[in-house]
Amino acid sequence: MKIKSGLKKFGWLYGLNTLYKSAAVKREYRVTVAKYAARLPSRSFAELLSGHAPDRLRAAATDRQLRIFFLGTDEQQDRSGTLQALEKIAELSYFTRADGSYGQNDPLPPLLRRRANTERLWALIEEQAGCGKPPDILVAQTWACLVEPEIFSRIRQVYGTFIVNISMDDRHQYWGAKLDGEWGGTFPLISHIDLALTAAPECVDWYMKEGCPALFFPEASDSEIFHPMPELPKIHDVSFVGGCYGIRKQIVDALRQAGVRVSAYGSGWDAGRIETEAVPKLFAQSKIVLGVGTIGHCTDFYALKMRDFDATMSGSLYLTHDNPDFQFLFEVNSEIVTYSSVGECVEKALHYLKHEAERESIARAGLLRARDEHTWEQRFGKLFDVLNIAWKK
Repeated sequence: MKIKSGLKKFGWLYGLNTLYKSAAVKREYRVTVAKYAARLPSRSFAELLSGHAPDRLRAAATDRQLRIFFLGTDEQQDRSGTLQALEKIAELSYFTRADGSYGQNDPLPPLLRRRANTERLWALIEEQAGCGKPPDILVAQTWACLVEPEIFSRIRQVYGTFIVNISMDDRHQYWGAKLDGEWGGTFPLISHIDLALTAAPECVDWYMKEGCPALFFPEASDSEIFHPMPELPKIHDVSFVGGCYGIRKQIVDALRQAGVRVSAYGSGWDAGRIETEAVPKLFAQSKIVLGVGTIGHCTDFYALKMRDFDATMSGSLYLTHDNPDFQFLFEVNSEIVTYSSVGECVEKALHYLKHEAERESIARAGLLRARDEHTWEQRFGKLFDVLNIAWKK
């Protein structure tokens, strides 16, 4: 952190560093794509899944509600719909640290944090088992830098728990930075889990070729948290929530220079951070919610974001990067609007601020699509369908 702060004092040096890191991320991705493209096709999803004994889940769900343990990372993210959805479809428990705080982001140094998370996870599972309620499914959202992968095999072997990991960052965290000489991303988890859920569609193939069943599982939203608020005026021309760095700052600055009022919140912006509870109201009161779909400091490398679904669920026009992943999720220019450059972002923002009827028509269509297909409850319900579990509400 001190090194980063020091670099920022020298703009040109900081710029060179961000260019180097961006190039390294994309280079690693290209190498990984080529690596798996050269491999023989994997067995089918059904064949791979059959080797992970989903029958025990169906047996568990015959006479009672499923028990799910969630190993989360970021409390604000997880409480914006994920935990609520799981509570509706299962008997839910989740990971807390020894002091009762949520998630794996312990402020300890990396190696100590990983050890603490691993020991705490085992203690919590043992505690539940001692009460006669070991989890049927453990749903994790983690990497090898946060927990020792072997703990999942141990839980599976001792309690028969079905292990699922959700990865929202596989394009740049599949391998991850090394920790104690080992990869720290999602790759080291593969031999210890039963199912991988990835928000990057092409990464399904990576897992499958490693022998792990995998599904495309994009982020989603919660219509009880994010929804239109027609009783409130649209007081924000454009709103954005996220840290101030890289192309994000360029885009917001360009919009403001063009006369657009942008309400930007997050680390580094003048307005500072915004409370999680205030975000739904901010989005609902925005004429346009701005999305920036790039990974890190890259300008042309994209990943899906939770914002893609929370914004559309809010009933406001969503304007974001032209991420190819949207072809699976929304009708571009009918349900959301995309841009491929800073200039095009400014041009489209000005256009839709002037044309209210057109703006609201697209926003309404995006809302309907989000409600119909992109809630967390639907995501997990479809997952249970794939696993052939008759889940009980």
